[in-house]
Amino acid sequence: MDIKSSSNWFDFGSLADLRAKADRNPEGAKAGAAQQFESLFINMMMKEMRKTVDRSDLLGSDAMETYEQMFDQQVALGMSKAGGIGLAKFLDEQMNRNKAPVVSPKEGLELQAPTPTAIALGQRNFNVRGR
Repeated sequence: MDIKSSSNWFDFGSLADLRAKADRNPEGAKAGAAQQFESLFINMMMKEMRKTVDRSDLLGSDAMETYEQMFDQQVALGMSKAGGIGLAKFLDEQMNRNKAPVVSPKEGLELQAPTPTAIALGQRNFNVRGR
């Protein structure tokens, strides 16, 4: 179960399933974790937007604030399930892009120290050559 199958913001079972999936297959759980993060981010954004609106004493009860928070969390979940604001896709791409390339022993890399001439010219980086 991931965020797409979760229908309520308070479905803690989907978080437990995501954690179990991450234990079994860390690569496969990245998209679900990115969607959960996007849902939390949208919820925080909506919470901050609500703070900018002036409250009247007529409708400013604790119960009203609780219902607004529940509504915001449900909207955030719905938005992230529907594609969100693009943050989950971006995070998933970044996590996959920063993956270290797998190098087999036959394709090992050899570092070559800079020559004295290169050092004299200020070139201090090492050259990498494939075998």
